[in-house]
Amino acid sequence: MINIKMLTEESYAFMKKNLEFITEKIQNNSSNEWIYNEFPKPVFVEKNLKIEDFNLLDNPNSLDKKIDTINSIKIYKSLNILPRYILCDNKFWLWLYLEKFYSITKNMMKIKSVSTIQDHWMDIQGVRRGNFFGVLSRCYFRVMLSVDESKTDKYELTRWIIENPERIRNFTWRSFSSQQHLLRGCLRGQMKAVKELNKESNSIYPEIAKYVSIIGSVKLLDAISEDYIEEKVYRKAKELLESN
Repeated sequence: MINIKMLTEESYAFMKKNLEFITEKIQNNSSNEWIYNEFPKPVFVEKNLKIEDFNLLDNPNSLDKKIDTINSIKIYKSLNILPRYILCDNKFWLWLYLEKFYSITKNMMKIKSVSTIQDHWMDIQGVRRGNFFGVLSRCYFRVMLSVDESKTDKYELTRWIIENPERIRNFTWRSFSSQQHLLRGCLRGQMKAVKELNKESNSIYPEIAKYVSIIGSVKLLDAISEDYIEEKVYRKAKELLESN
């Protein structure tokens, strides 16, 4: 077991003020030793919350979707015991990026410019978007929102969305996505239509997200069953694919 850590407030402020410098350092250093020389001390603060220590497989540019799936499920299983306020705090993920999984995080998404650090390491997008932009945080939240403990194959949807993240991306910006049963129903409806027609187009996914929002404008989404939204999305996805 290990104690989790978080980037300190001072280090977080330093990082936000010096993003170009930080980006250059990450690009040019295979080791993270420079962090302990450049950041305010202490860089991290240890918390009284323990998790089982875990490792991840290296997956340069996330090209191997099977490895992405293995890593995502491992992240979810290892961190799921933590309270939501920790999991939604970017300073927790920055501990993983900067210390625990520095090289793996760099390899999963190459640091092309300062915007990579802004968009995929920092939380400038806001909490919801930040969670789904983060190199490792999005791995966690994709599993959290797609896992179905009631199914024999509880990670079926997880594998499907990691294979093509467009299948979930447009839902994650919308507040109803935090209702897991609704999101699972939407994903199952999409998957059913795609597999039945043996046809897929990423252009349908923004339309489906808008369609679910329209349903929500006339019904209380939290009162809609998973089966109901699955059927509605299945029919809509099938209609869009057949006309595509």
